[in-house]
Amino acid sequence: MSKNSKTVVAKPVAKKTATKAAKPVARKAEAKAAPEKKAAPKAAKPAAKVAKSVAETPKAEVKPAKAPAKKVAEKPAKAAAPEKVAVEFIADCPLATTVSIAGSFNNWTVDVDMLKKDKKTGLWVAKISLVPGDYEYKFVCDGKNWDAGDNKIKHV
Repeated sequence: MSKNSKTVVAKPVAKKTATKAAKPVARKAEAKAAPEKKAAPKAAKPAAKVAKSVAETPKAEVKPAKAPAKKVAEKPAKAAAPEKVAVEFIADCPLATTVSIAGSFNNWTVDVDMLKKDKKTGLWVAKISLVPGDYEYKFVCDGKNWDAGDNKIKHV
């Protein structure tokens, strides 16, 4: 037995004090027994109320717990986005040291898409992945010399 636990043992009462002691002991026993009896009905009442409220609840009001998971599943898949296509750009700039391409696909930025010189042919080549559509572009030689004339149009 642990130190903190107490054991209640009924003690025999002597005959002389039996009449006097019996009354307080009986009152104490009744006081202890009464809360236990009252506690059981109180616990039963809320359970009964819950059972009634669940039984009275219409089926339309009951919501499934996994409703948010359906919203995640309803998002469009990434496969729905248009696929990019590799497009080859070729420039003939034999005297240039650097060639880049500026166009509507890269906000006309000069130094983003650089072309590489093919040693066999002497042409400048770049492969860029683009979403299908129409794009305007120009080649830029040495960072400042743009193609003369109108923009070129590439249909992808």
